[in-house]
Amino acid sequence: MKRTILLVFGIILVYLLVGYGVDEPPFRISGIVPSIGTEGSRSGSAGGGHYRVVREVTAYNVGVRKQTSEAPCIGAMGLDICRLVERGWKVCAANFVELGTILKIQEHGECYVLDRMNRRYAHRVDIAMGKDEIERATEFGLQKRIVEVAYQAR
Repeated sequence: MKRTILLVFGIILVYLLVGYGVDEPPFRISGIVPSIGTEGSRSGSAGGGHYRVVREVTAYNVGVRKQTSEAPCIGAMGLDICRLVERGWKVCAANFVELGTILKIQEHGECYVLDRMNRRYAHRVDIAMGKDEIERATEFGLQKRIVEVAYQAR
């Protein structure tokens, strides 16, 4: 057990000091455990089930300053979200879970929470789309979808 903890700590330390390759998700290696929240309905086995809730889901375009911030490509974790989205990562913003959490969104699949939203949208999920997909994000609009916390960052 101590050996595993030391190995995980070493991997995290290497990622923090050296960085990680953007082709590989940095969050499946450690620090992620099945969600044990209290909201929504529970599914899965006892002791570590996943929770599903209906949430408002919207979309935004990374790299578009009007929709983001002064640094439109840099998310709350300090990662270049524009680059990740260009490489096919599914990224989203949410305030109700820790950064690094993986959410499963109905009809969208898994996304990595690497960004935050304005605090008035505390219960929404905002799906990141490329800066050339403004029309697609607008058409997406505001939808209610089932959102499951697949892996909770700790």
